[in-house]
Amino acid sequence: MSDKTLIAEGLNTIFQQRASSIVIGLTGRTGSGCSTVAKEILSLEKFSEISLKDIEIPMRTHEDRKKKIIKSWLNTHWKPFTIIQVSHVITSFALESFNGFRQIVSDVAKDDLFDSQVLIDQGLDFVQINLSNNFKGILNNIENCEDEEIAQAYDYYFKKLPIYSEKIKEYLNKAKEGIYTKTYQTLGDTIRTSGLNNLSQTQAAQLFALPSRIHQLIKLCSRHNQLIGQNHNYFAIDALRHQFEIRYFKERIPSFYAMAVTTEEETRRNRLLALGLRVKEIDALDAKEYPIKNKTYQDFVSQNIQACLEISDIHISNLSKTNPKDITELSYQVIKYVALMQHPGLVTPGSIERCMQAAVAARMNSGCISRQVGAVVTDENYSIKAIGWNDVPKGQVPCLLRYSRDVIRNNGDVISFSDFELKNEKFKNQLKKEDVVNSELDEIKGRHITYCFKSVYSNLTGEKNQVHTRSLHAEENAFLQVSKYGGQAIEGGNLFTSASPCELCAKKAYQLGIKNIYFIDPYPGISSSHILGVGDNRPTLNLFSGAIGRAFHNLYESIMPYKDEINSLIVTSDRLI
Repeated sequence: MSDKTLIAEGLNTIFQQRASSIVIGLTGRTGSGCSTVAKEILSLEKFSEISLKDIEIPMRTHEDRKKKIIKSWLNTHWKPFTIIQVSHVITSFALESFNGFRQIVSDVAKDDLFDSQVLIDQGLDFVQINLSNNFKGILNNIENCEDEEIAQAYDYYFKKLPIYSEKIKEYLNKAKEGIYTKTYQTLGDTIRTSGLNNLSQTQAAQLFALPSRIHQLIKLCSRHNQLIGQNHNYFAIDALRHQFEIRYFKERIPSFYAMAVTTEEETRRNRLLALGLRVKEIDALDAKEYPIKNKTYQDFVSQNIQACLEISDIHISNLSKTNPKDITELSYQVIKYVALMQHPGLVTPGSIERCMQAAVAARMNSGCISRQVGAVVTDENYSIKAIGWNDVPKGQVPCLLRYSRDVIRNNGDVISFSDFELKNEKFKNQLKKEDVVNSELDEIKGRHITYCFKSVYSNLTGEKNQVHTRSLHAEENAFLQVSKYGGQAIEGGNLFTSASPCELCAKKAYQLGIKNIYFIDPYPGISSSHILGVGDNRPTLNLFSGAIGRAFHNLYESIMPYKDEINSLIVTSDRLI
């Protein structure tokens, strides 16, 4: 066998290993389109079933050329994903602790409406449900179970459990309006709090109960796939709504990608209204998924979509306004990244992706202890002119590098602390009341103790005002770099920011003549509708679509130079994937 043939087969082995396992964790607000991505794209058996637009020939843009390459690859390599619905996983816990489940339903409904007989009449097999704890035992010991046990557990979790879960959903929706969504949100929070076994006992160890169960199901299905001779293990989790559950998978599964599905707020709410939800129910959903407070343990274990978006690897925009059923653009975005998961470097990133990657990388420089934000300013040709992140002015010390007790001791560190902080007794007295400095410690468990000036000052005055923050916002920092280091033309250019600009930064972008603003996470204020929603030179707000962070490198870094790959594969193309 020639060296070229051996190299080709070795390369084939590398790509087979790469493409054998993929796990996508979908996340996004209710109504954004996570279930559409799972059910109408990723789960389809044949690539030809996916809704895609034809490519115009001759191709006129780089994007069309990329689409042709992606479609050509997936025509040969497409494999369907097994969908793991988090709601069904929650049901598995509910059936293992049925009394706790009954109690939660009653508490949410504010009356005892749970009628087991009605569920039995609907077709729930309670004999099978009572065996759920036996299957739980198999999940905890997958590696040592017999093939027959694996087959039985697979049948329960992937065939029967979804039926049970849908029947419970049907019953709850009929029993009382809006009860299903609130019940399952409460169940999810309770599982993270106590595991559902003991509702009155909080156990921090249960924080990862849901992702741990999902991970077990992935292992179970992979073992079952091995038994039936299936050599690929592709899973899509619909949907993750807690940031630490996403981190759980990132730390344990190398082939895991968090894929955020986003849409414009008006479009999202209209979709939910079309599904029959009332405005009051949608508002309750939004309050649950985008919490304002995070002070109690209940806040800590509850859903937080904003935090999930911040740590997602891939962002998909679902923006079909004219025809909600048209998912052709959504489909292409999804399949592009599936192809890159299988074969990194198959196509190159676009200008928008490249610039947002720089903004996301820049945010790591921020010394803000509340939130890190990055921003990039480009000209109209996407040439980067300035990079910024939220941080204190040059010459001052960011909050992350300060010690709270130094203010109380008044050690004269005028570089780290302002005259106000060191000399204003009302502020210092307020600081002493704060949890972070009400001890004599400089450190706790190896972590130095510092504080957020804005939070302390707001507690002192009873007012919330962005003017009092120590840091410049990422966007204004980037704008100031242009002025500080030499004027460059940015009128008609673009702003990239990991979070959409607040009212103050939106005004600056408008005044500078920024044409497009690309963002990942929407700011909760009125900048888009008020500051940017007036006048005849309005910047366009664009939800970002693309890969960032580690995914940017994992998906776009080639395993070997493409020239060498093609030269090696051409000799034995009949035996290669």
